[in-house]
Amino acid sequence: MSSTVTLGQIARFAQVRRPSVSNWRRRHPDFPDPVGGSPGQPLFDSDEVARWLDRRPVPAPREGGSAASTYGDRFRASMDRGGSLDEPQHDPDTFADAALELIALRVAHQRPLPADLAALAELCVRAEAEHPDLVGLLSHVGARGQTALSMLDDVERLVSELGAAAAAEEVLSAAGRRGWSGGPVETPAEICDLILRLANEMLGDLTELAVADLAAGPGKMLTAMMGAARPREVRCAEADPVAARWLRLRSFCHGHQMVTVLTDGQDTGGFSGSDLVFVDPPFQPGEREHHEEHPLSWASRVVECLNDEGIGFAVVPEWTLTRTGTLRRLPVTWVREQLVRRGCVRAIIQLPRHIHRFIGGTDLVLLVLAPDEGDTARDVVVCDADQIRSRYGGSWIEQTTRLVCGSRESREAEPCTAIPVSELMGRRSLLPSHLLAPKAAPEDHVVEVVRARESAAATFKMGADDAITALERIGVTTRAQGIAYRTVGELLRGRQLIRLPGHRIPDADLGRSGQRILGREELLGEVPVGGRRIDVLTLGQYAAAAITEPGDVVVMAGDQLRVMVDAIGGSVLLTPVQGLRIPGYVKHSSVYRDEPQQAWIGPYALAALLGAARNAARTGPRVRSVTLHQLEIPVLTAADYGHLDQASMMLNDLAEQARNQAAALDLVRQRIAAGVADGAMNLRFKPKTSNTNI
Repeated sequence: MSSTVTLGQIARFAQVRRPSVSNWRRRHPDFPDPVGGSPGQPLFDSDEVARWLDRRPVPAPREGGSAASTYGDRFRASMDRGGSLDEPQHDPDTFADAALELIALRVAHQRPLPADLAALAELCVRAEAEHPDLVGLLSHVGARGQTALSMLDDVERLVSELGAAAAAEEVLSAAGRRGWSGGPVETPAEICDLILRLANEMLGDLTELAVADLAAGPGKMLTAMMGAARPREVRCAEADPVAARWLRLRSFCHGHQMVTVLTDGQDTGGFSGSDLVFVDPPFQPGEREHHEEHPLSWASRVVECLNDEGIGFAVVPEWTLTRTGTLRRLPVTWVREQLVRRGCVRAIIQLPRHIHRFIGGTDLVLLVLAPDEGDTARDVVVCDADQIRSRYGGSWIEQTTRLVCGSRESREAEPCTAIPVSELMGRRSLLPSHLLAPKAAPEDHVVEVVRARESAAATFKMGADDAITALERIGVTTRAQGIAYRTVGELLRGRQLIRLPGHRIPDADLGRSGQRILGREELLGEVPVGGRRIDVLTLGQYAAAAITEPGDVVVMAGDQLRVMVDAIGGSVLLTPVQGLRIPGYVKHSSVYRDEPQQAWIGPYALAALLGAARNAARTGPRVRSVTLHQLEIPVLTAADYGHLDQASMMLNDLAEQARNQAAALDLVRQRIAAGVADGAMNLRFKPKTSNTNI
């Protein structure tokens, strides 16, 4: 009997992105229909989905991935391997406990496990006798035999196909999707990857190292380290006995036995002399800022555990680098100053915002730490990885590693620089986004203010006469006869308009270079047009993504109606934004022989009519459903359309001119404020009749 799957599960089992499945469903009428669920969370028959995916060949095997010939093969293999793990037969913690114990018992036994309760119990006793690391860890297999038996086949299949280490990670991933209590305290995978890359660049080969984790939790960081290399010695501390139990089982499944686990998270004196030390302690926003024990106390312990050539990593909240005392110096401020003064900080990396989905209200910083040798002559690398992710997208980890570990020349024009320790002393904030804020010389401030003032004056002089002349040219008369309307849907069916759909592109793929993006934020004015872009090579991954032409009308219909004309073209539309193209407005080659010789309406007239009050009244939060097809256009003569297009274009130019004037005044205000704030100049006012000079 086949099971049901969600759109997210289809994407995960087929190893594609979630928008790809939505595109399949929207663009292919033969995509299987839902068999249950709700409109917001439809359920599909897995067998029907697999048969449909059989007709879609995989372009090329991914590196290290399956060599399946079709997406159907890939879907079945992934679903057989892990699909049953998502079925909520047991609560997430019980599921994680029993599955990890079975995998560890399978590693100790080195053969398939028997499907018999008595035999399993005997194996548990023998495994604990032969492997001291497993003493006291196999209680669920012995006490909840039926639970273990129900999971035995799935665990056996996972171990045989993936190996014990990968099987353990697959089990915990499935438990996390179901609400496993260890998920919120796990170090995010992106932070683990960044730490390992930095450690590899700074220490070279990571094998034969003594590694320590001062707040290991369920062991995400340690097992990531074990997967990248084989440390000589692994020591860790975890005060929570439940998390420590998961950590020991997980380490055993990864084949690293005899892991030292201290149950007192504060007593880490026995970890001294380690080559690589990291800590990602649990905390809450603003926690213990007035107490002697605070997040930066963990960074001090990392430094104490390092040998003379070791490297440490500490994940701390941003506020630890910005807090300052008022009546007295805060303990966190004093520790911060001591770490910098003693030369213990090698790099400060501001991590991308919201990188930890379980922590709200604060963001994180990664400190790269060195042993306390009193070296105050070294520089501290300051890096804003949040800006790097905005600029480079998914490759931000590689780029951050390159900049932090590279030469000074490689950091030019990048959100990363090296600052001497002496310049960091006395700073009220050590947050990279604050340290990297541009500072201009005093004379540059004066020059920029003068230039901004002159530019604003010239902008107003050019625009005043143009606006008066244009407004006087526009005349109106009363219309005697009635008027008919056509909907956009009718115009689309009659091929008088061509619809351009919006596309779903993750924010991680957007940057500051490439094709311009027009989305909800741009049409609402929350982001300036041209502020978000997508690289051409990244855009090539989305086969359905189209680019606008000059004169295309961009529309967003929903809670708010917004319309604009893309005068220059070359933009990518993001849903819920859509576009309308007027055939014949742009002349194409002979390939488009069915195009009209003349456009029936101009883009500015079309935009004005779409955004009229009668159409705006059809949208809004009280309207149950609104689509682009329901908007109405009045039927006018070609001359009337032409006059409206000309007037709308002139008024659009005047509005743009007014926005430029407002922006010019705002720039003058910003330049003056920046110069005064940096102590570069003072302001003086003279009588209005005299010439004003700065």
